[in-house]
Amino acid sequence: MAKPVPRTVVEGFYKALASCDMAALAPYLDDEVVWTISGPIDILQFCGQRTGKDVVLKLLDRDIPLLLEKRHLVPHAMLVDGDRAAVVGKLMASRRDRGQPISYRIAQFVRFRDEKVVEYISIIDSFDAVEQ
Repeated sequence: MAKPVPRTVVEGFYKALASCDMAALAPYLDDEVVWTISGPIDILQFCGQRTGKDVVLKLLDRDIPLLLEKRHLVPHAMLVDGDRAAVVGKLMASRRDRGQPISYRIAQFVRFRDEKVVEYISIIDSFDAVEQ
């Protein structure tokens, strides 16, 4: 059985993720992390699956900011069970091309091993996001 992840580790990961602080986030990521964002890749090019710590950090630090700026994640509910965590929240940002505010609901499922993220799955309310 997998070793349980302490809630403080999950909260630290989310604090770093929500603040878009790559230096703080990097220690939480496994070198072979699999990062999946489920959504319409033809409209939101950052959707899809990425593998590897460096690739994920590039996605979060350079690729997503090409489309969205001033990103801010607000977790509404968090459940930690064993080596997994689930979060429901809202992502708020501005479209870089128009400065238009955008927000959408998001559900995230994270698996940890040795207190590092090995799998991240994000499901966005893509209809709401695309409509905006």
